[in-house]
Amino acid sequence: MARVGIISVGLFTLLGCFGGGTVKQSIEDYAARLSRVLDVSLPDSFNEKITTPLPKLADSATLKHTIEGVSINLREFYALQDCELGTVVAERNTSLGKSQLPSQRLAYESKLLTALKNCEAALAKDGNADQNNGALASTIALWRKQKSQDYSKTWANLIQGSQELRLALNTPERLMSVENNKDALSSVNALYYLDSLNNKNERPINSSELEQQLQIIRSARLPATLWHTQQTLTQNLSLLTSMLASELDAVSCPEGRASDQAKILRNVFYLFFIEQIQPVGSLVNQYHYKLAPLWEDWLAQPLLHKEFKRYIKQQTQDGFTEYSNAMKAHVNLWQNFLGRCNLSPVAPV
Repeated sequence: MARVGIISVGLFTLLGCFGGGTVKQSIEDYAARLSRVLDVSLPDSFNEKITTPLPKLADSATLKHTIEGVSINLREFYALQDCELGTVVAERNTSLGKSQLPSQRLAYESKLLTALKNCEAALAKDGNADQNNGALASTIALWRKQKSQDYSKTWANLIQGSQELRLALNTPERLMSVENNKDALSSVNALYYLDSLNNKNERPINSSELEQQLQIIRSARLPATLWHTQQTLTQNLSLLTSMLASELDAVSCPEGRASDQAKILRNVFYLFFIEQIQPVGSLVNQYHYKLAPLWEDWLAQPLLHKEFKRYIKQQTQDGFTEYSNAMKAHVNLWQNFLGRCNLSPVAPV
């Protein structure tokens, strides 16, 4: 008996040439062709489950931290005019300062922490000659401790509440495809950049760079696109595997000799699953593992809301496990069938 080619579940290869179709179209064509060759109707639920929305992410108001801020009296405010801190504090009290977007607020808090540190150092240095400066330096040290805690809350508000992140995490515009994953790799870097901002760097955040990275994240919407594709593959391959289990068993391959029907089925499997669906699965794997350390870090962050972390876990751990199991079950089903019929999953002649 000739050896049956093994289809790797863990590491997919990109095969063949692809047109402009989506994985949704590939799944629909795959199912329709199988239905025709086997002369069996698709499950009633199949068309309903080609694509279903991602679970809803909790409202931003539910996830938002309230940040009280530091109260500074007029005497202290006037005493700060000789260092940059006075200017930074005044910035926050303007009408624009009071209505900052989450990204602008984080950039401001970063700038404020730097100004607090510099002003504290300058006043402490002069404190030996001026007792008032020394006392104010001690007060600023207390402010800096509080604002350092507030900074982490502000970072969490950016991650959980900014429009760019909420779209990226919950509102895909498309499914993944081999040809058109706009800004996907740039989005990976941008997400890790946002993660790095929780470390309260010594230098203030570059506001322009932050906004640029957020726009990349918004444009690509990579996490939501990844999870929606993962969910679509899981739901539809599970239905097809269930349908095919008994149907493939009924296909005649006496003494390992493939019937014409078995050969046609092998061709359908190759043309649609191997050449069109499996490469998209390769991308799901690739980007899942690229982003896995980021999600692990976010799941460990104490200031990210439990509902936000529950959503992330649902997609990155539970959802990926279900997807992997669905893909493996589908491949195993075909391996068993091809082995029984002494066929290899090769391109049709």
